[in-house]
Amino acid sequence: MVDALAGLIVTANHLVANATVVQARPQDGRALDAVVLVRSERDDVALLRVEPGNLQALTLENLGTPDVGEPVITIGNPQDWGQSVTFGIVSALHRSCPGIASSDLIQSDVLVSQGSSGGALVNLKGKLIGVVVARKSGFAFAAPADAVRRLFAAAQ
Repeated sequence: MVDALAGLIVTANHLVANATVVQARPQDGRALDAVVLVRSERDDVALLRVEPGNLQALTLENLGTPDVGEPVITIGNPQDWGQSVTFGIVSALHRSCPGIASSDLIQSDVLVSQGSSGGALVNLKGKLIGVVVARKSGFAFAAPADAVRRLFAAAQ
């Protein structure tokens, strides 16, 4: 969740594929109908809207790119086990990953498993710096906050 008042959620585009309406499940277990507003196949991110109400959101980081070596956490729902948090560091910036056109991904060594795509990559200030879109060779790859900003601009 990126904007609780507007009911805006950012996730990995490959999770919503060609759908126009999907179900979003916040941590409290509710099933919310979510409309796909805009997507970026290049960055593999999508912006969804749910009916606002009793939601919590992360703040989008405004300081640009993170630093290599910066501690980060991911928040996801691996294999539908429920919310999970893992810790690591930013390993590299401006990476590419097979299947994603962008060469501006954030590479981190946080442990993610199948089902973690669409999860938040957060700095230690609790701000969203990316959205996990892939994992390969023990690394997580995230579309950066700038990709999320582009989604917001496209939705306007």
